[in-house]
Amino acid sequence: MTHLPPPAALLRTAAAGTLVLVAAAGCADSAPAAGSYPVATPQATVLATPTATAGGYQLVAAGDPVRVVLPDADLTAQVSGPDVDVPTPAPGQPLSAESAPGVLTVTFTATSGRLTVPASSFLGLDEKQDPEALTADAPSVTVEPGHPATVHLASTFSTGHTTLTWQPLGTPLVTWDFVVEID
Repeated sequence: MTHLPPPAALLRTAAAGTLVLVAAAGCADSAPAAGSYPVATPQATVLATPTATAGGYQLVAAGDPVRVVLPDADLTAQVSGPDVDVPTPAPGQPLSAESAPGVLTVTFTATSGRLTVPASSFLGLDEKQDPEALTADAPSVTVEPGHPATVHLASTFSTGHTTLTWQPLGTPLVTWDFVVEID
């Protein structure tokens, strides 16, 4: 004679099995890439380089090139950095700096014309809109076709959102946006 478990035990076992099957079936559609990491992939189309003119201001991320069309020159401007000197904490102490010295690199490449870029035409602002004191490695640089120019702007950058604005005509023409992380 075969002994069967009580009906309540059979019902619990069947219910548990059904729940497992339902849960497993839902997982296949809701998390097809569970355990994988997102990978940045190029867009299907290449975006045109933004153009800034006397009447057309541009806001871009640091690293993005901007075509700049001025009365005397047609050029590309690009900012990289900042290259921040992260402070080294004392042994056993956490890193707790709110600012650190760093350098932004601004590169100009002209396709036509000639332009002298004074270092004073740059304005750095932290996330509270307080000015970042910028110190350039040269008072000005001159760019023309075949002779790119680079200016390095040093500052003590505060942690957080920061912008660098270039004002070659006395008003903002290009602003590069970036985040300073000190950790």
